[in-house]
Amino acid sequence: MRLPAGDQPTRLDILSRAGVLVPQVLDAFNDLHRFDGGTREGREAAAYLVERCFMLAAWFFRALTGDAESMNFVHAAASDLSVLAQRVAALEEDLPRLRREFDLRVSPVTLAVAEREQLIVSARDAAYEPLRESDIAAEVQRRLAKAGWDVLGAGEETQLNRSLGCVLVEPRLAGGRRADMLLTVGGQVVGIVECKRDGADLTNAMEQAGALAEAPAGSLPWPVWHSPLPYRYVSDGRRLLFCDANDPEPHARLVSGFHQPRTLARWQREAEADSAAPTYRARQAAYLPRQDEGFDQLRNPQHGALRAIEQALAAGQRRTLVHMATGSGRSFTGVFTAYRQLRYARAGRVLFVADRKLAVHQLIAQLRQFSMPDGGRRLDDVYQVQELTADGLDPSASVAVATVQRLSAMLAGTSAPEDGSDRVSAYETAERQAHPDATPLEVTYCEALPPDAFDLVIVDDCHRALYGQRRALLEYFDAPIVGFSATPTATALGFFKGNLVDSYTYEQAVADGVAVDYSVYEIRVADDRLSAFATPVDAVGVKAQSSRRARYEDLDEELASTAGQGPARAVPSEHLAAVVTAFRDALPTLFPDRTQQSGELDVVPKAVVLAQDGPHADEVVERVRDVFGAGDVFCQRITHRDAHAVHLLREFRTTPQFRIAVVTDLISGFSDMRAIECLLILREVRSAAYYEQLLAMGTQTIASAELRAVTPGAVAKTQLVVVDAVGASRHLQPLVNVTDASGQAGRAALERLLSRAADGLVTPQETAELAIRLARLIPALSDADGAEMRKLAGQPLQELVTRLLDSVDSDHLAPLRRAGGKRAVEDERRAALFPLAENPELQEALLGLYDRPAPLRVTASSRRRRESETVRGRLAEFVEWAGPFTPAQLWWIEKIADVVATETRFAPAYLDGVPFSARGGTDGFLDAFGPDAAIDLLDELGRALA
Repeated sequence: MRLPAGDQPTRLDILSRAGVLVPQVLDAFNDLHRFDGGTREGREAAAYLVERCFMLAAWFFRALTGDAESMNFVHAAASDLSVLAQRVAALEEDLPRLRREFDLRVSPVTLAVAEREQLIVSARDAAYEPLRESDIAAEVQRRLAKAGWDVLGAGEETQLNRSLGCVLVEPRLAGGRRADMLLTVGGQVVGIVECKRDGADLTNAMEQAGALAEAPAGSLPWPVWHSPLPYRYVSDGRRLLFCDANDPEPHARLVSGFHQPRTLARWQREAEADSAAPTYRARQAAYLPRQDEGFDQLRNPQHGALRAIEQALAAGQRRTLVHMATGSGRSFTGVFTAYRQLRYARAGRVLFVADRKLAVHQLIAQLRQFSMPDGGRRLDDVYQVQELTADGLDPSASVAVATVQRLSAMLAGTSAPEDGSDRVSAYETAERQAHPDATPLEVTYCEALPPDAFDLVIVDDCHRALYGQRRALLEYFDAPIVGFSATPTATALGFFKGNLVDSYTYEQAVADGVAVDYSVYEIRVADDRLSAFATPVDAVGVKAQSSRRARYEDLDEELASTAGQGPARAVPSEHLAAVVTAFRDALPTLFPDRTQQSGELDVVPKAVVLAQDGPHADEVVERVRDVFGAGDVFCQRITHRDAHAVHLLREFRTTPQFRIAVVTDLISGFSDMRAIECLLILREVRSAAYYEQLLAMGTQTIASAELRAVTPGAVAKTQLVVVDAVGASRHLQPLVNVTDASGQAGRAALERLLSRAADGLVTPQETAELAIRLARLIPALSDADGAEMRKLAGQPLQELVTRLLDSVDSDHLAPLRRAGGKRAVEDERRAALFPLAENPELQEALLGLYDRPAPLRVTASSRRRRESETVRGRLAEFVEWAGPFTPAQLWWIEKIADVVATETRFAPAYLDGVPFSARGGTDGFLDAFGPDAAIDLLDELGRALA
């Protein structure tokens, strides 16, 4: 990473947060940087500092070379030091010149994510002094005992039933050979452990262990469960390599600790019960592909992600990364994945990891409410769902949900606030310095949460959970890890070894109608404090032809770009009133379809304002209330540390009176704030990943009825409006975006692109812009329009958009480029453009969508009013013959009718949205009518209103 400042503290901070420096290495650097002598004086202090330098030199040498030989520090005699001092003194004058020459020779090197990951692993491994051969066996036995194994001494070889799991030390095998250790479970030999010198090639050593494991069962004086022995371990006292020979095409893997005897006993039972698929991985390959119950619940991106995950797990891939744009159903995909792993692959226990307490609560609610497709029962009725707390893991739990902070507390002996307020953020330097997240984390064996406690780990927003040394928390568990992220940063890509198995981008989400597009505007404040609303920021085509993976490989650069720069720049107090006033005055222009119901504040969309810190947020709240002439409820501050954060988030989501929320950072609860239509940025944003998450927060779609329940003046959500008062958007545009897709400007831009496509002159960047402009038309298409486009193009407009985006995406084109080179890639893009370039009728039809008269929206509104009146009439008839109903029951029935009037149908999932969530959602509906009667009522009401 290139540093804006080259000072040592900045370098150490970046390396620590990147996961390179373990505690003892960081301590050595800090000793040299901050050493004040302490109790040491003169020669003793000098010797101490030289020893620390030696320690760092040895670490650096091992990290770059992989050499694991022991290197001992030798204390020199005083006379030798005097000679050395004279030689060093002679170099003092040349030091500046040597430094300049060194800097000229060394240039920045860009590492691929796999190389970056290897460098981090090597640097951490190099921090540990190699063990002497005489100590390795003792260390291995200590680690076995830690995992619950009973190490038998000399003369105790016959006491195999003394414990569930016993260890035989240096037993004799057939042919006079000896193994270092044999593992027995329930009195039967099941595995082997081999010890090797530190730094040895453990892969080769595993092959030797495999040869010993194939010793004939009859040649051993103890009962053997299965021959060859399936469970094989190789260790150098520090690293531990494991292989399960029962797996299909067995792969050895590094594990952080020995499996417990009860885990091997469970594996034995599973293998005996199903010899065709004896292991968890074998069951994934054998049973999951044949099961597709409930797939009709999944949207295309969810289905694609699920299949990619299951294929990767069946192939034995231990780290699997999925990129899903916010709003595309990432959490539900994780829940559905867990259900299938528990139900069909018979996973013993699944761990979900989130980065906030609020996110944990949301996940638990989603897991418990998940209706299993194979019978309609709730997941929690069959598989117990537990939040991991300080009390530890419930033995009967099948699903555990934990914050990163809780895992830290259990695995590193730290403390975790119960409210989860110790944030995990990799974005803003000032806030990182205020929290100890960047300090190196030393994970130790935890008996209450052993490495084999889970069969699968699912990490939501994994780019956050992998921040800095927290990666050690996930490496601790011997389980495949599935990571979900809307912004897979270089850290995440490195940890998952570049194994991005599925990618569903924001642009695809817009094309599919899963997300809305966004427009960016600027507010500029002059010296006289007068503000002006600027024209939209043109962000078309940024990163358009880059790889989906490469698009995020530079998103960790914020670690360096913010270092040493101090707090982010923000709109100062004296300019706040002018900025907020400009924002208020522009709202009628930004939201021209907003109708006024009962007061002028009805036109204000649900908006989130990003402030710098707590005091700045308080000032913003006061200015907003003053400028809009509103009360306390209209605009409020929400922060992680607010005791009422959960309540405020719920109020913002469900209450029409609460219009504007002022925040200082992303809050996990905002992941379900679909009614947000506006983002006002009042402080600088230095991270592209963070900026993209801000956009994703507001680009989620929402049902029109649900939006109108909290924003009475709204018609439908068509886009997110970003108002930037600090210029953050000009240098942090990570998405392909079109800001003038409507009106005559939009028509002219589309006509220009279609003309260039017809002439064969359109560039890859313009191809991406063309795709997004067409995607913006999809939500406005009527059924007749859609049918006409499908007839003219030979495919739905949505598929045409997807092909255009794929034709400029490097990940999608990589296999084609390897097979046919640049020409094959160009042919693919020409094929995607062909329906547009060679079809004048299609071009005219697309442009004709812009030529319709403006009153169309009024006509649609009139139609909705007529439909609403029809539904109201049918509702009155239903209430008359199906009643009587209590006032509370009538409230539910009337609100359901409101949804039917606009959405034509009512899905049970709507009960967990606005306005029903204000009265308990599904649970509140069941309480109002009774479980059985509630289901019957929905069916009868649906038929009556249809």
